[in-house]
Amino acid sequence: MGLNGIPLIKPGDDIPKIIFNALKSNNITLKDGDIILIAQTIISKSLGRIINLKDITPSKRANEIYQKITPKAKDFGIPIKSPELIQAILDESIEIIKSEHVLITETKHGFVCANAGIDKSNIEGETNVTLLPEDSDLEADNIRKDLRELTNKNVAVIITDSFGRPFRIGAVGVALGVSGIVPIIDKRGDKDLFGYELQSTIIGQIDNLSSAAQLLMGESDEGRPVIIIRGYVFQLSENASINLILREKSLDLFRTKNILRTRRSYKLEFAPKIVDKKIIEECIELARWAPSAHNSQQWRYIIMDKGKNREKLLNRMNKKLRDDLEKDGKSEEFIKNKINRTRENFLGAPFLILLCLDKKDIEVYSNSERAQNEYILGVQSISASATYLLLAFEMKNIAACWYCAPLFSQKIVKEVLKLPESFIPMAFFTAGYPIKSLKAPKRKDLNEIIFNL
Repeated sequence: MGLNGIPLIKPGDDIPKIIFNALKSNNITLKDGDIILIAQTIISKSLGRIINLKDITPSKRANEIYQKITPKAKDFGIPIKSPELIQAILDESIEIIKSEHVLITETKHGFVCANAGIDKSNIEGETNVTLLPEDSDLEADNIRKDLRELTNKNVAVIITDSFGRPFRIGAVGVALGVSGIVPIIDKRGDKDLFGYELQSTIIGQIDNLSSAAQLLMGESDEGRPVIIIRGYVFQLSENASINLILREKSLDLFRTKNILRTRRSYKLEFAPKIVDKKIIEECIELARWAPSAHNSQQWRYIIMDKGKNREKLLNRMNKKLRDDLEKDGKSEEFIKNKINRTRENFLGAPFLILLCLDKKDIEVYSNSERAQNEYILGVQSISASATYLLLAFEMKNIAACWYCAPLFSQKIVKEVLKLPESFIPMAFFTAGYPIKSLKAPKRKDLNEIIFNL
């Protein structure tokens, strides 16, 4: 049932008292177990979470996003976001998930939604917008406790908003904050109608309730921001939190990882978890779509499992490494550290992958300079495939590192592995599941790598 007569909310208004007065004017008496669903807009307005876009100075990034998404918004026939609104969205977000004709962000609360939940509807002032409450759980809990004091009834409170969905048209109600009711019902282990044990059924009850309330609240001039649901059976909880319904990023299959930024060269110990060889092959399958000179696809991959063959190869390579470093006058301590480090990395990795350039796919010319350039084109092609491979590993949550050691031991690698004469060993890749996460290394500023003519 909807509560009629809720007035326009102003900053500082007492929402529990307003709800209590509306209950009386509607001749409704709360009962234990009722669920009060409240539109986020009136909570934000009462908290003063209102900003005037005229007071915002857009940053360079906001203007860049504006330039990017405006043509796409025009193509889709949707409202164009001003740079000021985009800046407000950035200020309320910790990450931009998508910036196309719409802006999908992760808010500071952990919600993934359009425009960081910033809303223009049902707010006075042409350039005013509302922001989401900073802590909707806290607001729901305060309202619930105040209503209990006013009515002597034990109810649950859900603060709701409307979100769009990735694969369907139309917004639906979702919960932003809760008090007195847990967000989910875990049905795993229960039996269905035919006696089968449920394996993965988890019900998002607060979102279901929010969607039901949304139909009564409406999205335009209905003016019913408070809905009461009665008769729904649930267990009252004093420790409810919206965080229980938020999916962990690592389990979110639909969030696009910025793999160009998250990839790291992993040189630490790998986790003991077994890596399915099919995953390695899937990554190499993606790597073969890299650009290559003349589309000749000169790359050849050799997947090396753990075993004596790998150890024999590393022993021979390390002997040569020692000889080379001794000739360079390096100290014994330096040499030992270098050899032990590479030995541990190459022998300990679940998979060691060798990348070779196949000379048969390099175009042959009598002109030596042209022939040398064709070889360089082959090396560039190999590098492109190697980059694709590393990005494919990142997509599969596989840690990896690119090593150039085979370049310095090409003859040894070919002899031990009995490679075809046309193969030129170019790189090793270690691959496995990581034990630790790595911090991002420092990168040069953009003005250091762009040369302006």
